[in-house]
Amino acid sequence: MQTYPLMAAEYVVMAACATFAYKQGDRAEKLGAAWFGMNLAVNIATSAFGLGRDGAVIYLVEDGVFAVGLLPMAMIFVSYWIGLVTLIAAALFSLEALYLLNDWPLDLTYAWVNNSLWLSVPLVFLSAGGAKCVKKRREARRLQAEAAEAPVAA
Repeated sequence: MQTYPLMAAEYVVMAACATFAYKQGDRAEKLGAAWFGMNLAVNIATSAFGLGRDGAVIYLVEDGVFAVGLLPMAMIFVSYWIGLVTLIAAALFSLEALYLLNDWPLDLTYAWVNNSLWLSVPLVFLSAGGAKCVKKRREARRLQAEAAEAPVAA
């Protein structure tokens, strides 16, 4: 029962990081953040329903679709950020497949690795948005300095 507020806070932070990357980033980050947001919404919907025995297969398919959806973005835009998120999504898919195919019960190791990977995705989006924000500010300062120097030179 104590985990529900923690999960809700986790989802809010994930959505906030993706929104930040969406607002600050280029087209690649916007598409990646939108894809992550859709995956997050599907994850919330599947987590809300007790899936029972089919849950592992649904999470495997969900992680696979997320990774496969990011792959064309990484190839088209050649973005380090989207490439990193694609690798993390592939690791999530591999983790789900490992536990499902070996019929291992979900244990503490699975929980730690899964949660660490899931939390690293929004951190990548936060880093991407922060980097773009800093880049925009530097560009604005450079243009402002050039504008201030232009009347003096003329």
